[in-house]
Amino acid sequence: MRCRLARAATVLVTLVSLGAGVPAPASRAAPVASAAASAGSRVPPPGHRGVLRVSGVLRDGAVVTATGLSWYAPRLPRGMTLLSFEVAYSWQSCAPSGQHCTSGADSTATPFAARSYVVGHADTGRRLLVTETASEVVETQRSTFTFQVIRRSVSRLATVAVRAYPRHEPPVTAFVNGTPERRTASAEEYFQVAAPHENTADGRVAQWYRIDGGQWRPLPGSRVFYTGQLAVGPHQVAVRTANRAGATEISFGWQVVPPPPPVACRPSARHPCWYPPHLNSDHRPMRWDWQIGRVTPLQRPGPKGRSAVDIYDIDGFLTTQAEVRAIRTTWQASTLRHPRTVCYLDLAWEDYRPDATPETPETPETPETPGVPGGYFPAAALGAVYYGYPEERWVDLRQLDALKPMLRERIGMCARKGFDAVELDDIDSFDPPSTTGFRLTPGDAENFLAYAFNEIHLAGMTALWKNSPYLSWWGRQYADGAVVEECYLNHACFAAQFQGSRQYGITCTGLRGGTPCGWDDFTADVTRQQPTGKWVGEAEYAEDDYVCNPGQRCPGPRTFGAFCRAVYSPPHGFAAVKFDVGLDGRMFYPCP
Repeated sequence: MRCRLARAATVLVTLVSLGAGVPAPASRAAPVASAAASAGSRVPPPGHRGVLRVSGVLRDGAVVTATGLSWYAPRLPRGMTLLSFEVAYSWQSCAPSGQHCTSGADSTATPFAARSYVVGHADTGRRLLVTETASEVVETQRSTFTFQVIRRSVSRLATVAVRAYPRHEPPVTAFVNGTPERRTASAEEYFQVAAPHENTADGRVAQWYRIDGGQWRPLPGSRVFYTGQLAVGPHQVAVRTANRAGATEISFGWQVVPPPPPVACRPSARHPCWYPPHLNSDHRPMRWDWQIGRVTPLQRPGPKGRSAVDIYDIDGFLTTQAEVRAIRTTWQASTLRHPRTVCYLDLAWEDYRPDATPETPETPETPETPGVPGGYFPAAALGAVYYGYPEERWVDLRQLDALKPMLRERIGMCARKGFDAVELDDIDSFDPPSTTGFRLTPGDAENFLAYAFNEIHLAGMTALWKNSPYLSWWGRQYADGAVVEECYLNHACFAAQFQGSRQYGITCTGLRGGTPCGWDDFTADVTRQQPTGKWVGEAEYAEDDYVCNPGQRCPGPRTFGAFCRAVYSPPHGFAAVKFDVGLDGRMFYPCP
């Protein structure tokens, strides 16, 4: 669970859908209706040239491609900015009449990379329907970061039905939804394979898999298998598919390498490496504020400074260099001379960010829109929609090499603006493995995050872990603090509350054990740079209707005082605050 930008309701106009909204980051924010949708007609929709066609052999196991159509973003009215432009492809299988369509049998988790489609066995005798949907995200008002999402779709139904797989040919399958990189520090992986392409007249198909030349095992009905923990060195998996017509085998090889050691923060004149301490000069958890729902940060001086904070966690894209400088040089802090700033970055893909245009051969660049922004996210890395937010998608963290340019650019942006630290959101895409559509493991996350945190340190900033308690014991060796949401509501703040629980091959221990899963493993982690431990910021939300406001009468554990005593006051407690879910500055009740 985390905070995000919400979008207004969608207005449909024939093939063009118009949406408008003022974003407000929120952990479960529902879409907000907006009168601004009527202004959508002022923003021209995506344009296209040509005629959409389905090219290729319409046969089980063959590859077909959507061709003939090219998209472009139109010239925008003065004062508007194109934030991103993307084209998604969906394939459906329809009855011969063209009705009763369902998702194509071999659809994958990556719609922006699905221009080509492997015809599935279950598509046999049916007609394929391909739909191309172009989306443009247009900023209409910079001062409030108001933006609109304009979508246009074109569909084409194949003229003939899919033919059967050739008789007497051995059945085949393929790995789908990604594989690990050829060199990775992840010591565990999941593999997925497509349903076999086969002719039913050749009898029932059986499938097996094996790991590193071991015994063949029946492939699970889900067609997903797990390698288990692997040693450093080369590895290979193989899948065998057979029926009376014969057998075929596919394999994939890669190498597990040692994880990179943690890199210390590299200080410079511009970035002297500030490590957020657990305790401030008053020996209490250092107070913070989280304002990623605002375009312009709001100062918290309060009467005689009683509400002042030492750490502002704010949006890395929307906050300007001048605003960061002002916070660090002129704003009032609680115990420091001036507050420190944390750059909020999301590791999910968000279509309203200026680097969001997926990198594909079809990325448009026309005389109408030279230099379409983005290009840092490979289309094949964009997976399932983040639940409840169709404008956001999970990212395949296994594709580290392809995602390094995006990471370096975003981290570099934070450094250029003068931030002290970086918060990385959505690092828990392995929980559960099916979340993203790619079947990621904790090892995949570790491989990606070790690189990301080291890059942050090399840029002269420190790094904050986010949620994901089952890996916090691992993350503390790379990160310099943490942010956690709703641990009081969920009774899951401290290692003692997790002790004995098991998940992803991890057995949680007490604070002094090898795998403490609560966030007090950060506050108890004493280092030379952080002699009182590492800082942890904890957020509870008004919309959960659990923690009451200060002075409000409610049942014992729900009182604000009980919340502070449980989360803020223990020796290894956190900087605990009650916010509204929008994180837009409207509610701010810090402990004590």
